[in-house]
Amino acid sequence: MSNLLLLLLWQSPDKIGRDILDKVAFVGTAYSADAVNFVVKSLYENLNGVDTVIVYGPDLNGAGDLIIQALRGVCNEALRVPCKYVENLGVRVVDLRWSSEDRLRRAVEELYKPAASEVRPRVEIQLEVPNKRMPYQGPHILYDSDLEALRYKAVDYLLTYGLDSGDVIYGVLILQVGSTGSYLTRPCDVLQEWPCGLEKSAFLIATPAFVQKRDLEAFYTAKPEIYKRDVYDPHGNFVIADRLYHYSPRGVLLRQLELDEANLRKEAQKLLPDHAFYLGQEWAAYKILRDRYVQDRWKTAGAGGGI
Repeated sequence: MSNLLLLLLWQSPDKIGRDILDKVAFVGTAYSADAVNFVVKSLYENLNGVDTVIVYGPDLNGAGDLIIQALRGVCNEALRVPCKYVENLGVRVVDLRWSSEDRLRRAVEELYKPAASEVRPRVEIQLEVPNKRMPYQGPHILYDSDLEALRYKAVDYLLTYGLDSGDVIYGVLILQVGSTGSYLTRPCDVLQEWPCGLEKSAFLIATPAFVQKRDLEAFYTAKPEIYKRDVYDPHGNFVIADRLYHYSPRGVLLRQLELDEANLRKEAQKLLPDHAFYLGQEWAAYKILRDRYVQDRWKTAGAGGGI
């Protein structure tokens, strides 16, 4: 077995020369920093002879930094394995991000050892199930026509994106219960003070909205049925067909736009930041680009796979 593992950033293995692939024990593609967990798991469970990891390709989203740090023994936020496993990993990490394939080829030829011996014990590793909050300081809009459902959405949002001050989890929320009406601005303890004036107003700019941790167990129970309801967006509805059709909530056709990438991005970014929600396949992009859609071609690659 080779002593090399090749981790590609945002590249399919079929873009790499066969002379390179033949000299590595495994090649995989990483699109996120979470890939490092599967690399560490593989290095302990079945690639015990690998003593060198080469990270190659364009680091489009900065995930490569976290991957390289972790493989060099730094216990960082990307890890879902106990820190001791990266601290004792014992691999050399070669950073070839943004490098040419010729440089990759030279590195592989220089570092390749065809009869690698085991450099770490075989250990089965269980990945931790992630449950982390991503603090977000900016304002966010939540809408529901039902006050109690809106309350649960607000708590759920704070538990996912709220800032933690010790006893309190908080954020800036614009809570909307109607499409027309008065605005109200005030702090809102979502569990103790609800509805914080929304029974008389259509909009509450909660600066901040917050929950006290001591109240969570007594006052809050997750209710998934809230998210199974149909709640019509006050912005209307978009239908992708031969064109992009924009309807009002009552079904009045407001606009019809050419179905192209620019229009889709323009309309989507009015509602959500671009590419915030990835559904496995980009259905709109696939419909527009057809045979020019290349995002999922890594699935058919003969060597390695996506991580």
